[in-house]
Amino acid sequence: MQDQPFSDQTLKPTHLRRLLEISRTLSSTLELKPLLSQVLDVATELTNTEGAAILLLDSQTNELHFAAATGQTHIDDDLIVPLEGSIAGWIVRNGKPLNLEDVQGDDRHYQGIDLATQSVTRSLLGVPLLTREKVIGALEVINKKKGVNYTEQDTILLQSLASQAAIAIENARLFQQSDLIAEIMHELKTPMMAITASTELLMYEQIMAEQRQEIVQIIRREVDRLSRMTQDYLDLARIESGRLSLEHSPVDLPILIREVLHIQRPQASKRHITVQYVGDAAHPSILGDSDRLKQVLLNLVSNAIKYNREGGTITVRLTNDKDGLCLSVQDTGDGISPEHLERLFDRFYRVPGSESKSEGSGLGLSIAQRIVEAHGGKITVTSQVGQGTTFACWFPLS
Repeated sequence: MQDQPFSDQTLKPTHLRRLLEISRTLSSTLELKPLLSQVLDVATELTNTEGAAILLLDSQTNELHFAAATGQTHIDDDLIVPLEGSIAGWIVRNGKPLNLEDVQGDDRHYQGIDLATQSVTRSLLGVPLLTREKVIGALEVINKKKGVNYTEQDTILLQSLASQAAIAIENARLFQQSDLIAEIMHELKTPMMAITASTELLMYEQIMAEQRQEIVQIIRREVDRLSRMTQDYLDLARIESGRLSLEHSPVDLPILIREVLHIQRPQASKRHITVQYVGDAAHPSILGDSDRLKQVLLNLVSNAIKYNREGGTITVRLTNDKDGLCLSVQDTGDGISPEHLERLFDRFYRVPGSESKSEGSGLGLSIAQRIVEAHGGKITVTSQVGQGTTFACWFPLS
């Protein structure tokens, strides 16, 4: 039978927002099964359909298998679907979407699926899961609700979701290798997914000018984020290889603090956060690298802004005694529970639930710790849930 032609429909703003929201969620999900479950939930929601399934291609056997499904009575993970003689196989082999009104009357339908699920597939919309290098599987939604046909809008939405899902799936597989390169690639793919989703949406003529401008702003923000992350990775590489070079000259910390607060106050004012400095005008200098110490303080103050409450306060203190100088940054945010404090300086670690507030590389505190230690100092953190967090950097005198 002929594939069903698509009708022209305008994309809804709610659908566009949902696609952009799921981009962030998928990029922060590291385990494959929860990731696939999220993709299926959004696929059924966007296309108003009874069920959905993800089939992945095994690169070793060149066979398709069900990785996840919803809306079905039961599907085994080891259920194999042939590349030849199946709808999913056709989608994967051709790398194209497929919209069928009458699945039972199509020669490509693999009857083993209906037998295994004890259900009847009436209509189907399937799209390939495409990465830049290859097709890794197919995303299908089945049995459109209310008996209507899948539309061009359904296809556009499902293709956009599939492009994000494919990257996230490869990302999750890569992250399971648990080495530094895998972790860095995972973090880089997070903004890349947002950029990919945004650029694909820009290609559709149905998008209004206001929505187009919003998407352009997202792309700009993510490009800036990529630039910052790349610099963090370069810093980490230098540190881990022992190639981090430091200047050794007197550093006037009060001057450095005022420079940092001048930079960060506009960002704090957007959330009505008060930033204040407490310390004597005169302090002994320390011997070190002014630029690297400024990097540490910028990171601490930036975090204090991001994780503070609206209308909160940030206090930067500088004290000294016979043992050295203490530079601390205190916020009035939600605080951090004890079980997470000991992992704060681990590379790529983020406190669960804080992903929406953090768009960095996950390396800032780890790099800050290495820089402080390279100056012969140490960095500590104390926190109380509901009251706030304090980071303190201790430096020996010159």
